[in-house]
Amino acid sequence: MRDTSPAQILTALASIPAWGLLSALALTAASYACLASTEVILVRAMGLKVSGLRSALTSAASFAASNSLGFSLASQGAVRLRGYGPAGLTHGQIARLTLVVSLAVTLSGIVTAGLTLAIAPLVFAHALGRPVLIIGALALALMTPAALWFLAFRRSRPAWLGGGTAAPPSGKTRAMALGVGLGDWLTSGAALFVLVPHPTLSGLAVFLVVFVLGSLISAASGVPGGIGVFEAIVISLTPLVAQTHETAAALLVYRLIYSLGPAALAVALFTALKTAARPSTSPRGAAP
Repeated sequence: MRDTSPAQILTALASIPAWGLLSALALTAASYACLASTEVILVRAMGLKVSGLRSALTSAASFAASNSLGFSLASQGAVRLRGYGPAGLTHGQIARLTLVVSLAVTLSGIVTAGLTLAIAPLVFAHALGRPVLIIGALALALMTPAALWFLAFRRSRPAWLGGGTAAPPSGKTRAMALGVGLGDWLTSGAALFVLVPHPTLSGLAVFLVVFVLGSLISAASGVPGGIGVFEAIVISLTPLVAQTHETAAALLVYRLIYSLGPAALAVALFTALKTAARPSTSPRGAAP
């Protein structure tokens, strides 16, 4: 960033096309829909009596909070307390759900990175200067957590794997859960990628691995929203995709679209629901 001037970043911001902005908005909506679907499936798998609509809305709000504020477990847990508390869930149930959902999303990111390596091993072998066999072995290792979707939530499994579930999810539901988990990472990464100049499919493969790496490290850093950590990793590892000032401009817009925008919508939604739930103070039958 030393050789990058504010003027260059402003020029790059102005050059982002309208179709890129619209695509980023659509992909952001798709990503949050995948996150919501993951939570709905897990709520049912854990035997919690909550409507799908409440689960979906609470999930979107909780991830919007963690994406903008950071402290994933704490911020998501606080939002879920407000969303699931009125539905009768205990603090323990909400804490367990928050942990399981966070783990599912994190593992889906690792699997996504492995899948990307497996799809384009030659690209990564060339970029990293490593044999294709090494890339293939790494891809297989990263995809291994996908098996957890088919091993967990069975009557015979231990408690930490969701054992004792009264109605285990079907194979179709498990496959769907894995699919939407991968879909979240693909769409969230693509939402940033379409904001850089001249995005291509070959460039997307490399970019997704960098995106997943940056996301996981920034989440583990404890920095609010991962601000600075995520950007530093993405900028330093994507010189083949775009120039530094172009990536910086894309990251600024991405923060607004993917993090701050949904967070603002979540605040507005909770405020509206809280206002609607308040009893009217005007006497019944009073004249307007």
